[in-house]
Amino acid sequence: MTDRKVLFIGDSTNRGMMYFLMERVNSSLEDWGKAHDTLVYRNLNGGRTLVGYSYYPQFWLEKNQRPTFRQALLQLLHRSQPLVNSNLTVLVVGGVQWLNTDHLRTVREVLDRESLSDIAVVVKSLGMGFHLPVDGIRSLSLKEVQELYRENRNIITTAKHYGYEVIDTFGITMGRYKEFLQGRCACHFHEVEKFWSSKFSDDMTSTTNGTGSTRAGPGLSSQSTVPDTDQGAWPKALSYHVRGPVNQVYSEILLSRLCPKTRN
Repeated sequence: MTDRKVLFIGDSTNRGMMYFLMERVNSSLEDWGKAHDTLVYRNLNGGRTLVGYSYYPQFWLEKNQRPTFRQALLQLLHRSQPLVNSNLTVLVVGGVQWLNTDHLRTVREVLDRESLSDIAVVVKSLGMGFHLPVDGIRSLSLKEVQELYRENRNIITTAKHYGYEVIDTFGITMGRYKEFLQGRCACHFHEVEKFWSSKFSDDMTSTTNGTGSTRAGPGLSSQSTVPDTDQGAWPKALSYHVRGPVNQVYSEILLSRLCPKTRN
């Protein structure tokens, strides 16, 4: 992940993948939130990796006030500058059930216009959710689930036609309804736990493990590796951990898609 910028645009299921990747790359997760706007983390991996995120769609707004997909994508790209037109820049697009082939066409048009046609694009396809009757939450009929399956196939076909990588989360999540984790949205396969850990000052952490960085706004730095018995006197720091085996599976697939095609 050194020298790479990974940009996510999508809903909370994409956000779960982003935080899993951040924790994996940085060995810890010290900033987390249910963000519904645009975030940029510039000091991951000792300042050698950038991760950006833009929430879409902003369904709680009136339709005439919601930013379009094109607007949300452009904002994410502009806030993450400078970007290199190569696979060092990665765009991850996807969500639960709003994505369609028109969005992929917009991705291609925007990247062409922004001179970023050679970046890596990974499409997270549709996912299951809302298919069990639960009081207070919308649910899908069998016919609607079948239509969702057909739309998912169209998305995968279009993405491959454009030369994009695909993670078929619909197939992964179809039979996993018992593994939904708590939340108002019956579509989450991850949750974030928080815990307190002892931590050195930023300078000492940087010296110890080589991944500390100056925090400019929200960001991350690795935890100290000093034994617990030696940490008791140090201040406690709040850290987070992303859990959920299904989210982990398709996040691991994402990481594998980012690996070089050839190995020494």
